[in-house]
Amino acid sequence: MPSKINREPPFPTKQLTEKLVDEWYESEDEIVESEYATPDDLSKKYADTQLRVVRSTVDFTLHQLQASFRDSNYINLAPGYQRRARWDRKKKSLLIESFLLNVPVPPLFLFENDYNQYEVMDGRQRLETITEFLDNGFALLGLEYWPELNGSRYRDLPQAIQRGLLRRTVGAVVLLAETARGDGNFDIRMVLFRRLNTGGIKLNPQELRNAAYPGNFNELLRELSRCDLFTTLWAIPKKTESEEFDDPPASLLKNVLYQSMMDCELVLRFFGIRETIEGTLKGSLRHILDRTMERKKNITKSEVEHLKLLFLKSLQALMHALGPNFIVLPESKRPSRPLYDALTVAASFLTERELNSLGQRSQAITNRLRDALAREEEYDVLVGRGNTVEAIKARVELARTILLASG
Repeated sequence: MPSKINREPPFPTKQLTEKLVDEWYESEDEIVESEYATPDDLSKKYADTQLRVVRSTVDFTLHQLQASFRDSNYINLAPGYQRRARWDRKKKSLLIESFLLNVPVPPLFLFENDYNQYEVMDGRQRLETITEFLDNGFALLGLEYWPELNGSRYRDLPQAIQRGLLRRTVGAVVLLAETARGDGNFDIRMVLFRRLNTGGIKLNPQELRNAAYPGNFNELLRELSRCDLFTTLWAIPKKTESEEFDDPPASLLKNVLYQSMMDCELVLRFFGIRETIEGTLKGSLRHILDRTMERKKNITKSEVEHLKLLFLKSLQALMHALGPNFIVLPESKRPSRPLYDALTVAASFLTERELNSLGQRSQAITNRLRDALAREEEYDVLVGRGNTVEAIKARVELARTILLASG
């Protein structure tokens, strides 16, 4: 295997836009056949899916929020729970200006997972902004009604304004949810995350999973999404030594895959589709990815190492045999997620001998892949929009025959 990776972008990165990534997320919700077919079944579904939600409201002063935010035993904001920042300094500053003007801001939604222990379901950016400003983490910028305070940190404000800010309040709706159904197919927390996600910038599906299922598996997705093999394949800026301790570089924050957490979802798809091929998951692709996150949330460290090796070996073998552009469609020069899914998952099911021989059969595999993409029927299987279990299995099976090509 080559010791160095060619980091030339495998496709024009300008093709990856926010609109395209939004379309990618929307495509996961393909309708599948329901298990509830008759009126009696529908009545059963109604009974199965009723939520009991105990709701209370409370007002927090900014001073209380600052203290609560620091106490991870009170409001849980562990590192695995975080979404990638979407608010720039101006937007943060305008929130602080709203408090200066005493303008009401939208309430927070908190989920009580234990007595007096909360998870933030909606409002994380507001909480982080409040705490960051009170900790002198940024200077105000672009204020519309208080331009005199532009460039000021909290410590720079007159004491009267400091005291006034600390007394401002934010409303919070606290939810304690219960349900009669506990078979794992109906995830209350994900329902609440989705339905109550009402802030200025709504969480996308992977940000929701990131919020609902922190743990060892979620950390693995983040780690693999920043490895050299993966960032090269998807034209994402390379990981720097300091990014875990300092703010990530601007080039990374501007990358649409990183910004939207689509990079983490692309890694997740590998594991979710593997489980689908093994026959353990069914439903829409979104449901499959949700269930994969839920099932693997608290895997052991040995399981983490096993999954990491599986992913990296498959990706490295493919890049060695086909180069860093094997996910790029010849005509459009655009990367294809279905093609990525099919080839990486198919590679992961090859024997050690078959995997090691990919490089020796590089030309035969390249020719077979090119021919498949040139034939309408096989192209539709490999790159088509179908996300049903049947379509996914057919896609991976065709990719496997391509990878076993010889002569």
